[in-house]
Amino acid sequence: MGSSESKIDKHNLSNDSSKQTPRTNDESVVNVGSSNDETKKSASIFQSPKLDDSTPKKYELKPAHVNTLVAKTWNPNDPKSWEPEMREYHALPNSDYMLPDDAAEQDRLEMQHYVLRAAYQSDIVCPAVQNLVKTPGYKILDVGCAGGFWLKCVKKDNPQTECHGVDISQTLVNQPTFQNDGILLQFGNVLEKLPYEDNTFDYVHQRALVLGMPREKFPDALRELIRVTKSGGWIELVEADIVLYNAGPYSQTLTTAAFDGLHRRGLDCYAATNLPFYVKQVSEHVEKEEQKMVHLSLGWGSKMGILFGADIKAGFLGLEDWMHKSMNLSREDYRQLVQGCYSEWPQHKSFGQFRALHFQVKK
Repeated sequence: MGSSESKIDKHNLSNDSSKQTPRTNDESVVNVGSSNDETKKSASIFQSPKLDDSTPKKYELKPAHVNTLVAKTWNPNDPKSWEPEMREYHALPNSDYMLPDDAAEQDRLEMQHYVLRAAYQSDIVCPAVQNLVKTPGYKILDVGCAGGFWLKCVKKDNPQTECHGVDISQTLVNQPTFQNDGILLQFGNVLEKLPYEDNTFDYVHQRALVLGMPREKFPDALRELIRVTKSGGWIELVEADIVLYNAGPYSQTLTTAAFDGLHRRGLDCYAATNLPFYVKQVSEHVEKEEQKMVHLSLGWGSKMGILFGADIKAGFLGLEDWMHKSMNLSREDYRQLVQGCYSEWPQHKSFGQFRALHFQVKK
């Protein structure tokens, strides 16, 4: 990332002027890209990170083309896929997770954490849990905890809470800093079986696993979350659509190819939109379901929007090893295409969306 990104205080995004519009079914939209004076002032102070804001010169915009065999079968753990510039990945042969397992990806996830924290105005969206988590001995689990940014924030605000995390990254769960923070981590995969007994947790949180959760496995993953949650406990899911709304020509080219490739791999590019559908498949265990959708501006409109743009740009660059081969592009052309997307988002007022859905477990 360019040096100007460091000007954004990701710990203090709460002064964004967000406008909330009520919707039916307990759903609301946070318009992060509002055009009021305060937001314009924030956008003028916190400028977008810059590499080259000019229109890409080396990449000639053309219809998206996907090598379907590569898109479907590429595996970073297969020696046939290895390239000199490849990043590090989870060392699980059967893992469906598409993004790297390295320091750059952890930086991106930290950006995303603070964006979502500001968008939902809390680390925990469920109002009931916001109160219950203050109870001494309240036991929570973060599934797919990655660098533990969410867990550390919850633990800092609620030191009496017993915090656990599970992830498929052996490197991350072995970090000594977690133990120093009073957070207990284990290696595990929700797509197989979590390393916990039945009815262990009061609250289970899972966020942004859209690039590692095949459509057909989502209901079984929910059943596994329900298994480790106590009756009367809560589950909270936060997911994104891998779609850019109000997309310009560069974004349409990139997202069309990404959508095609991810769909062929069995992943749900509309995970946020489809969350209620998946939860309905385990409805016998669900009560008091509530949800909240947020629309997040990409690279424009507010400090949060600027940071979210940097997050999504880094995410597309994280897919480079797979995408440049799927699209039959050189790495340089792929990077120019991503830069073209990033440069056009403010002009087209592009945005993405997340849905948070929580429910009480009934057994």
